[in-house]
Amino acid sequence: MNNFIINFCLLFTTITLLFLPFRNRPRITPKTNLNIRLVLGGIAGLISVLLMFNSIQIDVARIDLRIVPVVIAMMFGGLPSALVTGAMIIATRFALTPVEQIDAAILSSIVIGLFILTIAIIRRYIRMTFWNFELMIGIGILYSLPAIYLLTNSWTTFIEISLAYIFFNLIAGFVTYHLLTELRRHFENIQYQQKLAMTDALTGLANRRRLDDSLSLVGSAEDGYSLVLIDIDFFKHVNDTYGHDAGDDVLRQLGTTLASLARPDDLVGRYGGEEFLIILPDTSAAEARKISELARTTVARNLFPTTAVPDLQITISLGIAHSSSSHSSLEALQQADKALYHSKGSGRNRSTIYTRQLELEQA
Repeated sequence: MNNFIINFCLLFTTITLLFLPFRNRPRITPKTNLNIRLVLGGIAGLISVLLMFNSIQIDVARIDLRIVPVVIAMMFGGLPSALVTGAMIIATRFALTPVEQIDAAILSSIVIGLFILTIAIIRRYIRMTFWNFELMIGIGILYSLPAIYLLTNSWTTFIEISLAYIFFNLIAGFVTYHLLTELRRHFENIQYQQKLAMTDALTGLANRRRLDDSLSLVGSAEDGYSLVLIDIDFFKHVNDTYGHDAGDDVLRQLGTTLASLARPDDLVGRYGGEEFLIILPDTSAAEARKISELARTTVARNLFPTTAVPDLQITISLGIAHSSSSHSSLEALQQADKALYHSKGSGRNRSTIYTRQLELEQA
């Protein structure tokens, strides 16, 4: 009984600790990247191994809660995860078994193999629910009981151990499922809060904080990186004439437009007020100019309807800076701002690439 309680506590402690690395990742399913599922199988296998080192030795039988991590691996990661877990269990079983009791290790390995094969077939047709989780635990118990009987010397011992084995595995399955559910809910809440902290509430784009963080981390690959700072022309006039609700509509629609033009690795965000910033990794100044012109012409030819005026048109001015002319991301941002200032001072609705000559002219 004491060993089962130790197994019980060890199971939940290791699940809580070893699943923490997944807190910032999406929910793992049998369709998740194979490498992630193999890691999951390794973690479940490690939990099983720890349980086996605290197993109950009855005659030549070793009793513990190892089937629970196998079910975890199968339910979340599918067959590849379960195979990794099973391989670790079998290897540990042989390592812990004296030579004179090798038959017990062989029988245990056969049971684990049949268990994994059976639940792999079942997993193809069931969803991740509590009752299905307990169903797999029950299958593991059914496979284990005949092996326990063969490895014990008396019916009395078999019945006593079997009752405790069934009770603790079913309870472990119940608590484990709800623990994993609560962990996932907690992890998703953390992810949601992190997203809120990095997202502009109005446009849904990256906010100033995320942009600043990305600027501090942006690399300097062969082509360097470029920054495009964007400002809406005469935006104060939109707010003053049609109201701030109309201005908010324009900001939302412009954010959507810019995001639709961005490449997968680009980061588009609202830098403040009516200013937007696009971070372009591995992008030359010439490429950034093409992207800027595409954004400028797309905005100029589209309507930005609001409740106050259905045919509102706007234009934007853009400033471009490239890492080749700066020593830091902050300096690159300042250069983009100077280029934007030049665009607005030159008639608006245009994009300008920062050059040293431009700065001398402004001085």
